[in-house]
Amino acid sequence: MSKTQGSRGKSQQQTKLFSSQDKEANKMATSASEASEQPITLVMLVGELEKLRKDVTGELTASMNTALAPIQASLQKITDTVATHTATITGMETALSAHSDGITTLEREVAVLKSKLETTNQVNDRLQLAVEDLVSCSKRQNLRVIGIPEGMEGDDARLFMTTLFKKMVGDPRLDTLELDRAHCSLAPKPPQGSRPLIVRFHKYAQKECVLLWARKSRDVSYQGHPIRIFEDFSATLAKKRAAINKVKSQLYKEGIRFGLLYPARLRVTINGQTRIFDSAEEAERFYQVHSSK
Repeated sequence: MSKTQGSRGKSQQQTKLFSSQDKEANKMATSASEASEQPITLVMLVGELEKLRKDVTGELTASMNTALAPIQASLQKITDTVATHTATITGMETALSAHSDGITTLEREVAVLKSKLETTNQVNDRLQLAVEDLVSCSKRQNLRVIGIPEGMEGDDARLFMTTLFKKMVGDPRLDTLELDRAHCSLAPKPPQGSRPLIVRFHKYAQKECVLLWARKSRDVSYQGHPIRIFEDFSATLAKKRAAINKVKSQLYKEGIRFGLLYPARLRVTINGQTRIFDSAEEAERFYQVHSSK
């Protein structure tokens, strides 16, 4: 009996370290040892162990399921979130692909439009040059007379200018002078002074005769009014020619020979070599290079 009590003491201490299934197993082992008169067979031991295994397995499974339930819920949420993000990313990729295709199409269209624009600009430049040339040609037989007070020409400006040119120039070539028309310029009347008179000659040679006389003559006046006679250039051409005046003045001070060609080209002769410039900028650069030497 003392051995049995020792076994019971040891079993009670072990029950503190094991679960309820372990306690039941200890009790069964104690009962089996107490009932020494009933021998334990191998079959009985295997059966009891199998029963214990099933009980432990069931409780472990339940405990693990309980412990894993929150994790599974969190994993499910993560899975749902990932699925949502995947769907969103797929939609964004589809939209991005569509936008990329659209941008590619737009780039091609822009390239075509850019090419057309360049062609249009080239055509426009040629048309502007053609129009400017036509305007200049239409004014080739015109002269601009400045200094005659408005109203002095009377009711017939053409007859007045015909008589004036014949009297002032005194060239036999003007005995048969014929003017197509004469009128004040269409610009608004200034507060002081008078508007230029635009005179169109019927014959180009007679116009050149008057212009050459005006260039050679100085202090031309009519009834005490100073008169100046110029070619009638278009506004665009007049600006181009005026832009060369600064370079002309600089070349004159340097003693460099130059001449102004039609429509707005500057001819410069230096060191026996002649160069022609189509713009004031080119002539200015040429002057800067040679003036520093």
